[in-house]
Amino acid sequence: MRFYILFFTLLFYFPLLAQTFSIKGTVVDQKRTEGVFNAKITILNLVDSSFVIGAIADFDGNFSFDSIEKGNYFIKVQATEFEDLFVRQNVDQNIVGLRLEMTNMVIDIGEIVIDAVAVRVEQKGDTTQYNADSYKVNPDASVEDLIGKMPGITVENGVVKSQGEQIKKVTIDGEDFFGDDVSAALKNLPADIVSKIQVFDNASDQSKFTGISDGNEVKALNIVTKPGKNKGQFGKFYAGYGYPGNLYNVGASINYFKGVRKFSFVGMSNNINQQNFSSEDILGVTAVSGGGQSGGPGRGYGREETENFMVSQQSGISTSHSAGVNYSDKWGTKAKFTGSYFFNWSKTDNSQDIERDYFVSDTSGQLYSENFTSLTTNYNHRLNLKFDFDLDSSNRLTVTPKFSMQGNDRFQSTTGLTQDNNLLFINNLAGSILNDGNGLNASNSVLWMHKFKKPRRTFSTNISGTFNDKYNFRENSSTTNYFENGTQDSTSIIDLGSNQLTNGYGVNARFSYTEPLDSVWSTELFYAPSYSVSKADKRTYDYMVISPTDGVYLDTLLSNVFDNRTIDNEIGTSFKLKKQKLDLSLGLSYKNSIILNEQTFPVGRNVDLMFNNILPSGRINYKFTKSNSFMLGYRAYTRNPTIDQLQNVVDNSNPLSVSTGNSELKQQYGHRLFGRYNLAQLEKGSVFFVQINGEAASKYISNSSLIATSDTILADGTRLAQGSQYRRPENLSGFWNARGLVTYGFPIKKLKLNLNVSAGTGYGVVPAQINNQINLSKTLNVNAGTTVSSNISEFLDFAVNYTFNYNNAVNSIQQQANNQFFVQNLTAKFNWIIKERLVINTNFTLSSYAGLSTDFNRLISLWNAAIGYKFLKEKQMEVRLSVFDILNNNNSITRNVTNIYIEDVESNVVNRYVMLTAVYNLKKFGGKKVDSPAGEQSEKR
Repeated sequence: MRFYILFFTLLFYFPLLAQTFSIKGTVVDQKRTEGVFNAKITILNLVDSSFVIGAIADFDGNFSFDSIEKGNYFIKVQATEFEDLFVRQNVDQNIVGLRLEMTNMVIDIGEIVIDAVAVRVEQKGDTTQYNADSYKVNPDASVEDLIGKMPGITVENGVVKSQGEQIKKVTIDGEDFFGDDVSAALKNLPADIVSKIQVFDNASDQSKFTGISDGNEVKALNIVTKPGKNKGQFGKFYAGYGYPGNLYNVGASINYFKGVRKFSFVGMSNNINQQNFSSEDILGVTAVSGGGQSGGPGRGYGREETENFMVSQQSGISTSHSAGVNYSDKWGTKAKFTGSYFFNWSKTDNSQDIERDYFVSDTSGQLYSENFTSLTTNYNHRLNLKFDFDLDSSNRLTVTPKFSMQGNDRFQSTTGLTQDNNLLFINNLAGSILNDGNGLNASNSVLWMHKFKKPRRTFSTNISGTFNDKYNFRENSSTTNYFENGTQDSTSIIDLGSNQLTNGYGVNARFSYTEPLDSVWSTELFYAPSYSVSKADKRTYDYMVISPTDGVYLDTLLSNVFDNRTIDNEIGTSFKLKKQKLDLSLGLSYKNSIILNEQTFPVGRNVDLMFNNILPSGRINYKFTKSNSFMLGYRAYTRNPTIDQLQNVVDNSNPLSVSTGNSELKQQYGHRLFGRYNLAQLEKGSVFFVQINGEAASKYISNSSLIATSDTILADGTRLAQGSQYRRPENLSGFWNARGLVTYGFPIKKLKLNLNVSAGTGYGVVPAQINNQINLSKTLNVNAGTTVSSNISEFLDFAVNYTFNYNNAVNSIQQQANNQFFVQNLTAKFNWIIKERLVINTNFTLSSYAGLSTDFNRLISLWNAAIGYKFLKEKQMEVRLSVFDILNNNNSITRNVTNIYIEDVESNVVNRYVMLTAVYNLKKFGGKKVDSPAGEQSEKR
């Protein structure tokens, strides 16, 4: 024990011979004499201007540096709306109370002088920063309404994207807000508290500390609040009643901000398909379409991959109740806390009409049509906590526990019909399934970070653990008729019950040591071990057995007990070069993976696999100017199969679509390439983005499908009737895709309008095995869009948006299944506040579908309108009469293109209703009185 104490003492606290000092100070606005939040302070070497150390000012403009070696330095300070500040500083003692005063920047362009506060978009390193006051929205608009006007940002069906990438995280003044829930922040915060919107690649806490990427970046959005608007109470209360059908919508959003202390509550109850934050799907049940009969990974218009959270409105008609709280605060000078809790409950009545065209061979195919109905009750609990402790000047600890729980009850019925190319019946199905499932996930991460006295020398370790437990009970009954040459030949009846228990745990860590090689080069050594265990136990009982053995109806063909253990060990190094304009990193690691699969029932069987991979990575960032930058990155990756893909048990809940796992699946190995170019022209207020992405993989985890052309008995004993499918995951080669996007946004100043245009294209190849033939599904997508929005006044707000999507799918087998389709959308929104009291708003959407199945090609128009009046002295109260779907024409159509079929889905939705709503807006801000916001300062000429 004494040896270990001595070892860690020497490792982390052994004093260096060089004499070092600390600097503590404040960055202030020279005009307002108040702190400048989020100012970037950089200490540079006086001789060659090389980077030494950097920091970000806190809410009050305070900053500090430790372990600065004796010498002469430049202190560089940068902040939005201010001129860069350079101060020469001699460090030969501890410095306390250093005051760095910044001056508002003015750009002189010929005879035109523009206040820097009117700058619309800036590129600050990897961060794109939008000045909120340059985009006019109504006084009661949400942050979601605001960002929809900003170039490069789109909001479609609740999914927020920037430069084509989905926003996965939203923070307020740099602090977490409602965990990783994007929808909660954007829908429930008012636009008028926002000073800046910052979009950037958010690295993990460990990467932020080391300054070297670990490949875990996600696209994030930070909301910078206005001075004076970060202290006060604000929000809204609303209640509405609609006809016909006793419709209702009630809710509240309440925020109490006091500097770093922030408390928020959101709640909602309605039966009109509305939700203000997302629900986490840990059971994999709430996104099921078509009775769970889909045959492979979808690649098509209208379906977004949202990973853990589903933020877009789901199909069907829902009643939902939800509530959530978020709290963040700083405790003393060394501790910081952020936490949020959500509860969601929903009941959804869903019906779908589905048309599916299967690829079978070069000469034949199958047409499948289905009517699917379901009634689903779903609930979620979600808790996210984060504790940050500054133990001392050299050590920091971050603890991040998370917990989520879900329950799902579902009754669904399906009628399906399969026909051949000559429209002769192959089979038809009538069945129902009752599901009752629940599950929980729990995790905790502990990150310890230590910085040595020598700048850029660090050691950190991140250890995390996960646990999951899921249970599902299912009753399945169906009657299937089979046909021979169009004449009924036989009938199959299924009456099954099953219990499935899946649980597991995992522990993983990442140890990182960084060392400066010279003034511009640094290196990192890291080791990342992980160990995970997953167990799956499925027992299926066949109630059609006339003489069960010992009274037990257990069907061993449909039952399985399977264990999986995965052991990963990765070790590697990275080198980073950081200069004033260039940021370059190169990495290389070796990863060993051992997958141990053990089946214990109905027969014992072991499958052990081992993989060894070299994983290179690289990233280059180059700043041509302050507002003009380029980034290109590459990373190799591996993907282990999931236990659902590995468990070798037959699922015949739909006898026309039978599936099983594959215990011999191998690890997928792939490459990702990503790049972007950003140009923000301050004098024009314009922004230009180019983005590219590409991916290729070997041993791609895809599907092998057998579509029976006659009654077949498989090797495992499964009976597959004519026209039925049998799916199993397989490793296939040939997967790759590439995508590109261009966005340009600029103001039309004479007309006081914003114009944003974008165009993109993508091409992908997805392999699948169909009846022992390899099918390469090649999909080309071309999309374009333009948005014209007003920037006239906060009382007159309108926007017109047009999007165009073209998709062309080509298959290497069954050429007659090749398909191209078009989807176009035109949306117009208009909001007008007359004499600050009378409110008129309307929106109209026209959607055109062409190239789909005959019954799905159509033109759909959706028109909503409302009129309201604001009451009370401060116009806090509004009473509004609104009509949804005036033309009674609302509809939902989706096309999904997979590697074995093309599918069109039409779902039920809410149709026309009238609703009377009362809204009370709470806005009470305290603190210092501030100058007029930036957007109210007109350009000087």
